[in-house]
Amino acid sequence: MVCNYGVIGRQKEARVAVKCDLCPDREVPACVEACPTGALVYAEVKDFSGIKRSQAALKLAKGMQTGSVP
Repeated sequence: MVCNYGVIGRQKEARVAVKCDLCPDREVPACVEACPTGALVYAEVKDFSGIKRSQAALKLAKGMQTGSVP
């Protein structure tokens, strides 16, 4: 795995992976902020679920308006 910010790495001598610490000095981890596709999300599960439900409802409503929903 490669991390542009050097957060995820390996300690070869100890044969372990060093995990992300979520950038404790930042409000949002750097990788999330810099992700060009929006694939990384930093949110509470409850908030994230609500956002996804709203997006799905909008998509369904748009499909119903255009008649493309089966």
